[in-house]
Amino acid sequence: MSQDKSSETTPSIEYIDGPMLPHLLQGSTDTTIPQTTTSLVPIITPPLATQTAASEEVADAQQYLLVPNSQRIIVRSAHHGKRVCTLVPKGDESIHAVTLVWLPVRGDDDGNADDEENDEEEDSGEWVVVAGCSDGTLQEWSIAKVSAKSNEEVAPRRVFQLTCSKTEAVNMVHLTSPTVSDAALASSLFEEKGGAPLYGLIHGTGKKTKKSSSCVVSCLIPRFDDKGDDQTEGSIDLKRLVPTKNLKSSTSREEKARLQNSNVCLKKGDSILGLKAAYRPSSSTALADTMDYEVEEEDANGISQGDLFLVICASKGFVIYRESIKSSSSSKQEDGELVHFELPMKSSYQSKEQSAFSSIAISPDAKNLALGRLSGHMEILDDVFDNVAKFLNAQSNGQDVDQEQHPEAVTVRKSVHWHANPVRALAFLADSGRHKGNSGSLISGGEESVLVTWQLDRDFHRPSHFVSRVGQGGILHTLCCMHTGKIVVFCSDNSVQCFHGANYDRLWTEQGIASMMLHEEGVIKGNEKQQNDIKKGPVLISKDPITGHPILANLPGAPGMVHWYDPKSASVVGTLEVSPYNRVSRRDPRVDPNIPTPAVTHIAIGQDGKDMITVDTVWTENTSVGREYTLVGPQGDETPMSVCTSIKFYSFSDAKGRKPDQRKHRHGDLPMSYELVSSMASPHGREGEVCALAISPNGETACTLSRQEDAFRIWSKNTTYSPSGVRSVMWKCLYKVKTPAGFANLLSQNNYSSPGQNLVTFSSDGSVLSVCYGTHVTLWDHASATLLNSLSSAEGIQHLHFLTKDDDFLLMTSESQVAIKSPFGGAGQSCYLGNDEWSVDLSAFGRDAKVSSVIPFGDSGLGAKGFFAVSVAIDNGAETVVMVVDRSERGVASVKDTDSLMHWRIKGGVSSLCVNECIGSGVELLAITEDCRMLSLNVGIHKAKTLSLKSQSTSISRTQAPVLQVGSEVDSQPMKKRKISTMPRGTGKAQQFDTGFEFPSLSGKFITSFLSKRHG
Repeated sequence: MSQDKSSETTPSIEYIDGPMLPHLLQGSTDTTIPQTTTSLVPIITPPLATQTAASEEVADAQQYLLVPNSQRIIVRSAHHGKRVCTLVPKGDESIHAVTLVWLPVRGDDDGNADDEENDEEEDSGEWVVVAGCSDGTLQEWSIAKVSAKSNEEVAPRRVFQLTCSKTEAVNMVHLTSPTVSDAALASSLFEEKGGAPLYGLIHGTGKKTKKSSSCVVSCLIPRFDDKGDDQTEGSIDLKRLVPTKNLKSSTSREEKARLQNSNVCLKKGDSILGLKAAYRPSSSTALADTMDYEVEEEDANGISQGDLFLVICASKGFVIYRESIKSSSSSKQEDGELVHFELPMKSSYQSKEQSAFSSIAISPDAKNLALGRLSGHMEILDDVFDNVAKFLNAQSNGQDVDQEQHPEAVTVRKSVHWHANPVRALAFLADSGRHKGNSGSLISGGEESVLVTWQLDRDFHRPSHFVSRVGQGGILHTLCCMHTGKIVVFCSDNSVQCFHGANYDRLWTEQGIASMMLHEEGVIKGNEKQQNDIKKGPVLISKDPITGHPILANLPGAPGMVHWYDPKSASVVGTLEVSPYNRVSRRDPRVDPNIPTPAVTHIAIGQDGKDMITVDTVWTENTSVGREYTLVGPQGDETPMSVCTSIKFYSFSDAKGRKPDQRKHRHGDLPMSYELVSSMASPHGREGEVCALAISPNGETACTLSRQEDAFRIWSKNTTYSPSGVRSVMWKCLYKVKTPAGFANLLSQNNYSSPGQNLVTFSSDGSVLSVCYGTHVTLWDHASATLLNSLSSAEGIQHLHFLTKDDDFLLMTSESQVAIKSPFGGAGQSCYLGNDEWSVDLSAFGRDAKVSSVIPFGDSGLGAKGFFAVSVAIDNGAETVVMVVDRSERGVASVKDTDSLMHWRIKGGVSSLCVNECIGSGVELLAITEDCRMLSLNVGIHKAKTLSLKSQSTSISRTQAPVLQVGSEVDSQPMKKRKISTMPRGTGKAQQFDTGFEFPSLSGKFITSFLSKRHG
């Protein structure tokens, strides 16, 4: 019990979600280097039975999706897509490569057992996940233990240190297994090899030369004995197969041919993008009954058990490595042999860069090879492995072979083309019936986000089926289950979807946090200020009062969308389409710029969640609307475009009062119950863009601020009821206020125009509006457009908040300062807060310390005491400290009844914060990092299951910094002149009105303070 209590009072960090797969940013203009140079690709497991009885295997069979990234491997159910658990490497090492391996399990030796029983024992075993990590280790997890680890982090079962002769500092960057879906085939191969074979590519340093080198290697994973001694750690010796060598363009043909016999030869500047392995058993084995080819059964060295092929694919060519598997009785195992392929494009109009390979797939029967290119072309090599085997057999038998008999010359190449952009995903479909596993169908995908099916056995030159608009991002990877026929698609918007293999119906979809850009966007021509004005800023995150889920907006991976996200299930549970987005691919990636996607740049929601306001920006080629910009393509071509800004008002409607949705939704879509009640394009004029948005707590009033218009506007909600009782909501602009004299140009200064700022806010009772102009904060009675007071700061204010409803003090943060100020008081005055005012310089963290985000806790729990959280980036953004600050103590808050401080250290930057729970003395914060992760920062909030990472402490001084003189008396400053215009309903002309002094409807402390200030 004491241990649980201690864990609750210790600040912990929980990884919630992040990019499902690495390298989500596709569409780079540098097409010479493939962007899929990683083996961190998703894997689908075969059906796994939870019971050993054969009668229960089908009913209890479970399949899992292994979705790796550099930090962990997410295990999802292949039946519904929900997260099952997380595989985390030992020592928090980075993951570089992942594959699936079959390990047979042999029971107790029984000499009296008959042959059938022995055969069944040999076929029994387990599937394990093997990952190559940055510390030169192979780490192993058992898939059989996954179902019992619901929503937990699972540590590796075994860790092997890799060693290799002639190489030190081994780093495994690619991994592949020849049998990732067939247990019987894998078991047979295990017995012949004496272990589970793995093939990979390592980077390292030569022990003698001390130069960096790469080499294709193999190793054997030993059997796991859970009844034996401790096997958690060990070592594995890697067998060097063939080294890689980059050839110079001046290398002669004879020298090149000599080097290709014993090296994987790459062209200058080329790199290996992937490894694929396939095993073909010999015709003498029972496993070859369903195969169409024959492997030579016997030679002088023993009985052949089949051929193992390893495809080593680079961007400008590929190599097929063959290793003949001999029986265990054979005294000699032959070394592998190589065949190099270049396969230049047949069309002359494609450049060498465009003809580079971008994806690869091997047919399930190890017969054909499919290759995708950056140009969008695909090539299918029929019987390429059979041709390679015949060519190498002829060479080994001493026969004379010439270039005309080379597999590249005799292999039939089927070339097809539909994609306009690089082919990023390829997979062979599994056919049903007795032809299951043949090479008749192929699926492909790319930046167009269209799943394309090809029937290779008939009418192969054109696609047979399309599934369009699979996701808002391009297709990254596709998987096809050879057992169920299901198709699983991964998109760059961080979504995974499952389709039926026969009718292509979408069975389920899971959407993660879509915080990664879908593609690089075009460069904007202009100075730094113009480019800064169009920045989209960080991901916006706030708590929905109705559902209790965080609301995410301004998501780069979900253009024009607002997502409701459930941290417990790590998935999106609701969506709202603010700005429709029809994904259109570039006409020519080499010339045309990538058009920036729509963005929900601001969102505000009322205290009860019934009213929501959004501001979105949309790029259009119609230059007669919106603010004009010029996009510059990769080769300098300029494209004039405009950005149209719109403000939209939504009203929540329950199931009873909601109008029927006439739009067609696919299975898996999650539309939320919000209706668009008002909308206005260009709310601040054609050139005006919205830089800040706020809504009053009661949801009746809103304010928008524009730098270009140099004014803020007040919006009011009008609710009417028809005679039948139908509620109608409409929003309108009441008036706009130009920047008062004396504050001119402060709003548009470059130093204060960073995106993601909170420059306008309402008081807790909604009666006072604060508007920030650079280094000044103005307080307004928005009911009568009256300027009440102004405060000043030494630095440009970036975030502004009213805190608790009891005292309504202001929380102001600049780039390097945090300050608490009285709206109508001043330092040394007791009429309002008085000496409670304070400010702290963050120089204790270093000169480069910067405030990245700040969030008050509201009026519950610690929020009632004036607590708030602030994130500070240090070491030039390499690390971020998130702190819970106690206003009354003027420092970092302590955990109740302990000396432990409420703070967390996070690698990298934090762009956004949100309070998820604030109960009693505990709090849980949600943090969005700059590398697109969502983290839970928890202290004092009990959770049934916590995925805790090692929390680090930081030395933060409680010494109070000198109090800055921020703010001045109202009497010492003349009232600023301002221009006020109103738009009365029914008239189109602005009218001037008298702005004589009138008391606004303020809270008690506001009125008391204001009276004491004005009348002594």
